[in-house]
Amino acid sequence: MPGPLHGVRVLDLTHVLNGPFATMLLAHLGAEVLKIEHGAGDRFRHAWMSPDADHDGYEFRAVNVNKKGITLNLKHERGKELFRELVAKSDVVVENFSIGVLDRLGLGYDELKKIKPDLVYACSRGYGEDGPYAHMRANAATIMASSGWTYSSWTNSGHPGTKPQGIGDEAAGVSMALGILAALLHRMRTGQGQKLEISMQEALMGFMVANFHTLFEGRPVGSAPKPCADGHIAFHLPDITDDLWERFALAMGHPEALEDPRFETARTRRKNFTALEAVVSTWVRESTRDELWKVFLSIGISAAPVYSTSEVLTDEHLVERGAFVEVDDPRGGPSTFLRPWLRFSETPAAITAPAPARGQHNREIYTGLLGLDAAELDRLAEERVL
Repeated sequence: MPGPLHGVRVLDLTHVLNGPFATMLLAHLGAEVLKIEHGAGDRFRHAWMSPDADHDGYEFRAVNVNKKGITLNLKHERGKELFRELVAKSDVVVENFSIGVLDRLGLGYDELKKIKPDLVYACSRGYGEDGPYAHMRANAATIMASSGWTYSSWTNSGHPGTKPQGIGDEAAGVSMALGILAALLHRMRTGQGQKLEISMQEALMGFMVANFHTLFEGRPVGSAPKPCADGHIAFHLPDITDDLWERFALAMGHPEALEDPRFETARTRRKNFTALEAVVSTWVRESTRDELWKVFLSIGISAAPVYSTSEVLTDEHLVERGAFVEVDDPRGGPSTFLRPWLRFSETPAAITAPAPARGQHNREIYTGLLGLDAAELDRLAEERVL
């Protein structure tokens, strides 16, 4: 059964991670995404891989599933003509080049909307299209640094100078995909196309609500997972109800805590939260993750053991839900990917094809969609248009 975006065609000029992540989401939802490359193609194909790697890297393959790969030289006049023909038959153009790249080629939004007035044109920039930083090159590391994400990560971990775990690319990708869907809905209602611009810096800051709470209220949000006998476990203590506190203290084998005036009510527990954290931390160290989780589940406390990424793959809940799927990639071999996590009752999202090789779908698109014949395709390849 086709996904909810079946019938929507997307021209994907993006590269590396934040743009491809956005178009991956659209492809998950059933859009026909044409990934356009030229020359050596998306440099992300072999990023973070050994120099002698004989296959595309996992990150590239993960964010380019379900797409069709075509090649096209946008600097060649015939290549520009073919791109304009593709635009006329498409709904969305997505790019994350530096500001002005497509404008200098005569293929910016102002020109493309003359061909397709209801076109949705989406672009992602490191810092947006105006302001002092607009023309600065950006990547996930610089975006996390300039948004406050890295500093907040160091503050939470207590280890400045370390590499932060972040979503500098993915936050912008999610935001751009959401914006594209909103623009398509607007077009459906009004017939009007438009341009969408995403600043990676601002998109990431949109995911930092808790950090800004800490800044403006002067109080941190949440607490770190606690050490236990064989690792760490995360659970929620703030605002625990009196009934739940009683069940928790008894289940942990510490009825004496119920007589402590500091912990008598939700109000006193919040007032003495530092002391509460210290006391509970000593209880937790005595048991394993599994022992603690069973206790917490039985009394209704929100909790979970801290898993490694390899443990996530075998988590019984995710296994039963089929959260991971194996995709047979002719270049990378069988690969395990996270299944599309947007689940629809009537138009299910799915991974149906691995990431394409460069130009894998040239013949399908240029002959089937644009009507070129085999001889012309060969000639265009010789002329390095394709």
